[in-house]
Amino acid sequence: MRDKIIEIARSILGEGASETTSMGNMTSWDSLKTLQIVMALDEAGISVPFERIAEIRAVSDIIEMAAD
Repeated sequence: MRDKIIEIARSILGEGASETTSMGNMTSWDSLKTLQIVMALDEAGISVPFERIAEIRAVSDIIEMAAD
């Protein structure tokens, strides 16, 4: 699942995205991109709790939330 999440994040944020990518180190990552990632994950069968979307600040956050 971790690899699929990173793959989806890369498709939206760019090839440079990795598990350590965050809003702080990728200036093109905004709240719209977060929603695009969450929607793409949902389409891939990976769910992130809706009430926690606002907490996402890094790819590692998404991995952690999807595993819960």
